[in-house]
Amino acid sequence: MTSVFYTIFIYPITQIIELIFTFSLKIFKDTGFSILSISAIISILCLPLYNAAEKWQILERDTVRRLKPKIDRIKAVFSGDERFMLLQTFYRQNDYHPLYALRGSFAVILQIPFFIAAYSFISNLEAVKGASFFFIDNLGEPDRLISTGAGITLNILPIIMTAVNLLSGAIYAKDFQLKDKIQLYCIAALFLLLLYNSPSALVIYWTANNIFSLFKNIYYKMDFKNKKTVLSVLVCIFLLYISAHLIFIYNGNWFLRVLLSGMCVFSVIVYWTFFFVNRFYKTFLIDIFSPFLPDNSFPLFIFSLSVMFILTGIFLPANLIVSSPIEFSFIDSYTTPLYFIGNTCLQAAGFFILWPLLVYFLLNKFQKPFSLLAAVLLLCSFVNIFFFRGNYGLISVELVYDGDVYHTFRESAKNIIILLVPSTLAIFLCRIKKEKILNTAIILCAVSTMSVSVYNLSTINREYKNFSGLRDASSWSITEVKPLFEISEKGKNTVIIILDRAVNLFIPYIFQEDQELLKKYTGFIYYPNTVSFNHYTVLGMPPIYGGYEYTPFEMNKRTDTPIAAKHNEALLLMPQIFSQSGRKVTVIDPPYPNYSIRDDLSIYSYLENTNAVLTDSRYTKIWLKQHDLAFASVSDTLKRNLLWNSLFRISPLIMRYGIYLQGDYCSPALMNKMLLTLNGYAVLDYLPSLTSITHADEDTFLIMVNNTTHEPSFLQAPEYRPVNVITNFGNSPFSKETAYHANNAAIKRIGDWLDFLKSNNAYDNTRIILVSDHGASPVFKYSTNLPFNIEWYNPLLMVKDFNSSGALETDNTFMSNADVPFIALNGQIENPVNPFTGNEISVSLKSSPLYISISGSFGLSDKNESQINLDPKIDHYVHANIFNPDNWIRADQELSQY
Repeated sequence: MTSVFYTIFIYPITQIIELIFTFSLKIFKDTGFSILSISAIISILCLPLYNAAEKWQILERDTVRRLKPKIDRIKAVFSGDERFMLLQTFYRQNDYHPLYALRGSFAVILQIPFFIAAYSFISNLEAVKGASFFFIDNLGEPDRLISTGAGITLNILPIIMTAVNLLSGAIYAKDFQLKDKIQLYCIAALFLLLLYNSPSALVIYWTANNIFSLFKNIYYKMDFKNKKTVLSVLVCIFLLYISAHLIFIYNGNWFLRVLLSGMCVFSVIVYWTFFFVNRFYKTFLIDIFSPFLPDNSFPLFIFSLSVMFILTGIFLPANLIVSSPIEFSFIDSYTTPLYFIGNTCLQAAGFFILWPLLVYFLLNKFQKPFSLLAAVLLLCSFVNIFFFRGNYGLISVELVYDGDVYHTFRESAKNIIILLVPSTLAIFLCRIKKEKILNTAIILCAVSTMSVSVYNLSTINREYKNFSGLRDASSWSITEVKPLFEISEKGKNTVIIILDRAVNLFIPYIFQEDQELLKKYTGFIYYPNTVSFNHYTVLGMPPIYGGYEYTPFEMNKRTDTPIAAKHNEALLLMPQIFSQSGRKVTVIDPPYPNYSIRDDLSIYSYLENTNAVLTDSRYTKIWLKQHDLAFASVSDTLKRNLLWNSLFRISPLIMRYGIYLQGDYCSPALMNKMLLTLNGYAVLDYLPSLTSITHADEDTFLIMVNNTTHEPSFLQAPEYRPVNVITNFGNSPFSKETAYHANNAAIKRIGDWLDFLKSNNAYDNTRIILVSDHGASPVFKYSTNLPFNIEWYNPLLMVKDFNSSGALETDNTFMSNADVPFIALNGQIENPVNPFTGNEISVSLKSSPLYISISGSFGLSDKNESQINLDPKIDHYVHANIFNPDNWIRADQELSQY
């Protein structure tokens, strides 16, 4: 019950605090200032609520003061039941009830959820631990500013906080009765006891709140003209300062800078619009709209909020999970995915039901515009969900997309213009007194979304039950690390390690930072001039597995075969060829077999001498236990971010980048990144233990995918290993790029495995290919006139052949990751052919420019389609040097000169 209360009542405030802290930390780069920002912004946002509560207090005090003489006379003359009956009659005659006395404490009661939310957030905030702020050495500990030789320490900040609190209370309660003053002083003493040994960050937050209250009380007690104007000017100056800081000082992401500064300036413009309308037209702006706003606006308000609750708490989470219920089953201690939907439902109830209703009834002057605003918000949310879904690639169970969440100015502007349509429609219907039509439409939306949600929930529950009956618990709970595949000491071994989204051009910097690493990669050739055929995994992987016949352009030529079937062919091509030639084959973590997110390994069941296994995320728990580390779990990430993903989906395009924040969803804790990195990193770290060296004279083939580079986070240099607190980011030019850290870690852990092979005499007889399906978002920022970033299409490619030796070499030959099957089979299988098409496996297509599908994207739900949507106006051909923009030709242009 306590958990439910916290989720509905406190959690929404906690998330607002997290949002403020996250952006403040990005802007000011200082934890202390970010804590002060929370206090300032929360105080400003809550000022209307406190003002409403203050009016209730004044009403209560005046009423009690007016009724007190008569009440005292009744109590003096009468007693028992007669006194009770007379008092009840007297209260009724004066429209008063003793319970109304709670109105006098409402301002204090209102502070409680905000205090609990701040206490919960700051007390568990990793960012304050070890952070300094002026004379405070560690915001995560009590200040201990005074200490004696006897080891006795005194915390000064809580005393300052209490002094400010008492002073503020004394000014505020100057004309109060003694009992009311005692109540305030007791509360100040209570906070002193509660916060004396609390982290300094929390005390600073509450001290700043008290300072704000002090100035507020002084301000209200002062008697001068234009008090509201003075306060408004100060707030606007603060907002304009933030805007100027974002534009001229802060050097972060330009999109966030423009968005946040624009919001600040917009707030100032809106306020002064209200102000001047009120000043020159002698009316409040709301009064201009009042004639066409419904007299009884509550139905419109509550209907709109109810549908927002259904959308964000049930419809969108269920719609996400129903695409792969198995993926969201048996996560940590939670078996059914319905738990996560239920938790999100409670969170949405707080966001869209409880707190909006509280604000609605407190600020009764704004009830009509609130109702219209709620209807507009709902209609715009529907437009954003169904007409502006965005193409962000596939989403992981941790709710991280494998594509880039970015929209051009043109896309964002189009979205805003289209959103004006439902907004205008809602205003028009109210203007012609047809708000009932709006209510009816909203109710129909509620019925339809709830019907779809119920269907999805039943589907999720059915698939979960089917899966739980078939689930092999032993395959999901790794309790020990033991060999998964064999490497022969005497035979020939072919190994392909695919590092998803590994960045090719990081390689020189990685080896430059650690010269000793070069000794591990003897015999390797590094190919920087390598191109991939798409920047999404689902279309970038098939060429690696199947060669040039499985590039998006070539797959589209076979119109009689579904894409999922062609994808499976690619995954099977090399394992089947090597298996039929007598090799012992191991396939690890193949990407989307049968176009399933939760890998379906059944496609390999008919191959002899073939073992297909899953490793991603299976070794994370045991790795954490062995290294005595703990990070936020997947379930914690889901419990927080499912609602944030819903907010992301209902938001305009211009806001999505700021909400998503590269998968952090406005979280200051980066709660999911380290664990995501570990899901792949643990496998690479355990590679020596997962490898069995066999002395038999047999050939082996291993192909594996690893996601360490796909899910980057900061790691501890120089070895780039996961730790709780990063103290060394390395000395690379990219030391503050998480992608560089993850790439460095992957190369180092594979290097450790290469040493293992050398020590077991299994290195020279092993052909090793390191490759990636595509590159990553730009960190090199090549200046070109191309409408895309070359870095996305520059995958890693490093090759060590049998018995090759010597220092690492660089070869600038034009390559693609579709060369991998030819390289792997070359010299081992005579005249290899594709077992599914009968075509020769070759690299002859490189003699002409290669078609690169910049536009191509494909969802797993489209697996029965035979064609990938390619746009020649966006796609390009490339040849020779990929870093020369002149070598990229738009696909709809003439290629005759080549």
